[in-house]
Amino acid sequence: MNENDLKYLLTLPPEEIVKWYSSKGYTFSWNWRDVWQDAHVRSFTVAKVMKLDILQSLKDEVDKIFKEGITYDEFVKNLEPELKDLGWWDKVRADQVPGYDPKSGVDPGKIVQLGSPRRLATIYQTNANVAYNAARYKFQTQNAASRPYWLYNQIDRPTKRKAHARYAGKVFAADDPIWDKIYPPNGFNCGCFVTALTADEVASRGLTVQNGANVKVKVGEGWGYNPGKELFTPDLAQYDADLSAAYKANNG
Repeated sequence: MNENDLKYLLTLPPEEIVKWYSSKGYTFSWNWRDVWQDAHVRSFTVAKVMKLDILQSLKDEVDKIFKEGITYDEFVKNLEPELKDLGWWDKVRADQVPGYDPKSGVDPGKIVQLGSPRRLATIYQTNANVAYNAARYKFQTQNAASRPYWLYNQIDRPTKRKAHARYAGKVFAADDPIWDKIYPPNGFNCGCFVTALTADEVASRGLTVQNGANVKVKVGEGWGYNPGKELFTPDLAQYDADLSAAYKANNG
């Protein structure tokens, strides 16, 4: 498989991602910080969405990113009129948010941003980016025996984050624990990605395999974990002891 074939493969929505997004539950949250990493992975949630019909409309369109490959423009075109009809659009007082609970402790007079093209862009890009990198992570993990070294790449653009630059150009072993914290994305709209290398490629590029324990980790708030690893790790509590033991034995 050449590099172009690999790039094409990684743009396709893996069946596992489609199934996973389709089967996710729902979690209501006023602030995205209220729902921790595992809930974000296991459940579909959008900050300040407190009613199921609104969350369902958003999730249905996110599903189409992977099932149908819809573009951002199509995503907005489909959602904007629907969200407006549901009352989840523009800036409003907190007590005007559909599903607002006076017992929530949120100031009813606080002005909050609901739906907008900018928010939809974040929802679209974040979900697509997590899924894309999760697919890369699974593919690279399956091929770690032949490509055991991973190179962290950062796109050189005006919006690149200084915090992520500390990893750019660095190589760590595929099984280095640092990937549990820095495998991209490492923030909203993060454009970083990982390239898997052979030992010969590491040597020919003059690179050095580093120890992640010697690197200070700093990523966006709430992003210090590996979404791809979490996505493809089943909740073993849902399976009987024998199946759980077999999975652990086969997956370290």
